Amino acid sequence: MAGVSHDPWIRLQDDLEARFREDLEEAVIDAARWPDLIDRASRASGSEGALLLRSDRTALDALCTPSLADASRRYFDEGWHREDHRLRGIPLMRQRGIAVDQDFTSPEEFARLPFYQDLLASRGLRWFAGIGFEVKGQLWCLSLQRTIAQGPYEPHEQTRLAALSPLLRRAGLLTAMVEKARLAGMNQAFDVIERAALILDSTGRAVCWNAAFGALLGRDLKLAGGRLTAAEPEAARQLEALGRPAGRPPISAVVVAREDASPVVIHVVPLVGPSRGLFAGGCTLLLGSVPEAAPVPTSAILQAAYRLTPAEARLAQAVSGGASLAEAAARFAITAATARSQLKAIFAKTGATRQSDLVRLIAGLAR
Repeated sequence: MAGVSHDPWIRLQDDLEARFREDLEEAVIDAARWPDLIDRASRASGSEGALLLRSDRTALDALCTPSLADASRRYFDEGWHREDHRLRGIPLMRQRGIAVDQDFTSPEEFARLPFYQDLLASRGLRWFAGIGFEVKGQLWCLSLQRTIAQGPYEPHEQTRLAALSPLLRRAGLLTAMVEKARLAGMNQAFDVIERAALILDSTGRAVCWNAAFGALLGRDLKLAGGRLTAAEPEAARQLEALGRPAGRPPISAVVVAREDASPVVIHVVPLVGPSRGLFAGGCTLLLGSVPEAAPVPTSAILQAAYRLTPAEARLAQAVSGGASLAEAAARFAITAATARSQLKAIFAKTGATRQSDLVRLIAGLAR
């Protein structure tokens, strides 16, 4: 019958390679185009959807087509990425650029393993073709997914898909170069306005920072093994949490206490966009400042903002300016017990639970 295909499965489009090359060129220029790229690759390969991720399976680096959004969410939320049966295919991806389920899964395993019968079957999925490529020593995978009805990726299809691996590798490297230049330009821009800036990747490692941020580093705040850490336990915990691959808490600011200087306030700014920093690694911008370098809010502002008494506002000003509680008590000729009582009242009215929280709140009012 004219116009009807007798092939039971959608096959690869004839111009797959040529169109893929064109799409990659656009993605290199603008990293925000990578989601569009994998969506078109999915359709051109007769797939239900696609997922682009590092072989160590970190959710923050992964991109997926809308058709796989629900399955991808379950894959990471339920911990399937830590026990992924398809990790068996990594050696083949390194060796020949592609791996499929048939390479490492027997018919009995298809019928028995929860990975196929629970995770995939619940979404109607079954067949996989993983196109592997390395960028800066890390193995990435463009994971194409077909439904049970669409059928497996046949040998002749695998050959054509494997030819996309070197194209992806080259595009990934070029994208990393473009993104790294963009991050360097961002740091230079903050240099112009004399603002301390540091950029983290999705694992919490420092990608780059400017001289102003370097000047804040010392005994109480330092880079150790490429990670920002603090001597004060609570600040150290919050900084460590920024590098968790999943479940990152919504931290907007971290206050780092210092023994011989005023605390450093680090504001946390996510770099928006689903593919920003995909290969160069820039995911989070940290902006550092020292409260004493900024004007302290007037007593009238503090009283109006938090309904503090004049004495409480005066104490809050002193603490936010870097004075210890004992120093403030001596300065205002009050007893240590009175200072503690006033500080307790300040905490109750502002919602702060420790002096570092109070410093952050007052620093925000000074901006």
